[in-house]
Amino acid sequence: MIYEFMPIYRHMAFISKLECTQCNRTYNPKTYVKTCPNCNGILHITYDLDKIREEISLNDLERRTPGVWKYFEFLPVFDKSNIVSLGEGGTFLHKCDRLAKRLGLQELYLKDETTNPTGAFIDRGTTVEISKVKEFGVESIYCGLTANLVASVVAYAARAGLKCKVFLAQRVDIGKFYQTIAYGTDVEIAKDGKEACWQAYALAVRDREQGIFSHFVMPYNLYFLEGEKTTVYEICEQLNWAPPDRIIVPMGSGGHLSMIWKGINELYQVGFIRSKNVKIVGTQAEGCAPIVETFKRGANKIISVDSISTIALDISVKEPPCGLLALNAIRESKGTAISVSDKEIIEAVGYLAKLEGIFAEPASATTIACLKKLVEAGEIDSSEKIVCIITGMGLKYPEITRNLVKGSKKLEALLRRVEKRKYTTRLGETKLNILQILSRKELYGYEIWKVLKKKFKVKLKIPTVYQHLAELENMDLIVRSRSEQVFGKIKRNYYRLTEKGKAVLVQLKKLTT
Repeated sequence: MIYEFMPIYRHMAFISKLECTQCNRTYNPKTYVKTCPNCNGILHITYDLDKIREEISLNDLERRTPGVWKYFEFLPVFDKSNIVSLGEGGTFLHKCDRLAKRLGLQELYLKDETTNPTGAFIDRGTTVEISKVKEFGVESIYCGLTANLVASVVAYAARAGLKCKVFLAQRVDIGKFYQTIAYGTDVEIAKDGKEACWQAYALAVRDREQGIFSHFVMPYNLYFLEGEKTTVYEICEQLNWAPPDRIIVPMGSGGHLSMIWKGINELYQVGFIRSKNVKIVGTQAEGCAPIVETFKRGANKIISVDSISTIALDISVKEPPCGLLALNAIRESKGTAISVSDKEIIEAVGYLAKLEGIFAEPASATTIACLKKLVEAGEIDSSEKIVCIITGMGLKYPEITRNLVKGSKKLEALLRRVEKRKYTTRLGETKLNILQILSRKELYGYEIWKVLKKKFKVKLKIPTVYQHLAELENMDLIVRSRSEQVFGKIKRNYYRLTEKGKAVLVQLKKLTT
């Protein structure tokens, strides 16, 4: 692992040291490092909590603007001028009376992370990670893993004005793919998450060898993790500093859950909460549940799995890097770990949407499926105060709506008609066809419509074709190359691929093969 010591800062904020959670080695806070150079273990940041207690009070916090950076003293950035923000955090804590009544509970809350800038809790980690590497003087960013992470990284890199290249696994939710390419970054498709990760890492190493200060983003980097703990800071503050009895969290890498427990301990030690008796519950999909399996067997080493979930892609991590930290958090808090089936997840998506007005992606809905399972098993008392964290929005996974309308002939028929008009998941197929057509030569709208009909058997109205062309133009994938007048009245606009369009076409072909 490459690391270096950065110049001394004018002040050290409230950080006391960096400490490896595996070998316990400590490092100077001025060190640029992502994981432990000695054992590659996960690093945690230790703060001078006594100093924080003297510096700020609950009254001070209450006067600040909501958001991640409200808790600046608990975060690793030294200089506020280096903060790269899109307005993340400050998300709503819903009191869910209808869902609570359905489940037989008295006090249920949902922490709705879907309202973060890119639609997921990950923005909390990304804002801190990108802010910190900007402070270190990083020039380029690389990332390759889950689509939620990649989408967040490209957004914040764009905000910071940093060069960015990302890799996406071939199995990617189409909504997240569109979201990623919209930011104008360099995107490539890899065979799977592991290959995406290694390709991004290799390019970061290459840059460093060429004297370019590059940075490789992973969800277990110490600065990324620090941002994630702000979820529980907000939960406690929104509950008037009276922590809930139980917090239910989806687990992918295990980082979010473990940092929630770290956040609880920090708030307790600084005196902002009087009790840390909070049971932390981790959820995973049955198709990929290594942390749950390890917990069930009472093992002390994460049991890796071969399969992945069919619908909860963003938490399908076969070898979770923060798995042991999550496991320790669950055990120390006297919590538990539960896996749920795809069927239970789909039902939970429906409960959330119909009863509470929150459209969650499948990975997020595992918390509701888990809660239902625990209630039915008699493991939760009806008087408990419970918070379920909804980590990402359903619009990133539009295909889930097909499952929600099953059994309703009218809605199924409507969905088929809408999909034929290419406004939902088949939208990508039509746009890919148009890009393929324009890769051969420039054409105008009517000619494109004829080729779509003849070669691809796609039956669209001509205005719909022009709508697709407008959208592709807005995404900077095509450009109007020239215009000509026909019979002195009709104006024909010809289109051709941009360089970005050519690159995206290559990646789209990989994605769909």
